[in-house]
Amino acid sequence: MDKNEIKKHVCSLINDDKIFIPIAAEVFKAVDLDSNNCIDKEEFKICSYQVAKGFGLENPSDESIEELYKKLDLDGNGIIDFDEFKKYVKQILITILEEM
Repeated sequence: MDKNEIKKHVCSLINDDKIFIPIAAEVFKAVDLDSNNCIDKEEFKICSYQVAKGFGLENPSDESIEELYKKLDLDGNGIIDFDEFKKYVKQILITILEEM
């Protein structure tokens, strides 16, 4: 698959809720370590470290994790629920596509 084919494929996944939502739900479950249907700050920090490691990057600072956590917590209730999380995943994929 060349770059354009990958972009088309990922774009179709993002825009097809029948495919995207189950994938996002599986990722959410993996991040939600205590299975309480929300991601708290500690779970988000662990996830952030794992993502950084996966990309060969240094761990993000506590300040940058806190800042991003607040941005994702759209309703300001102190936790990230699935709807907030799936919007974030979609944003990440769109950003990656734009940078390809």
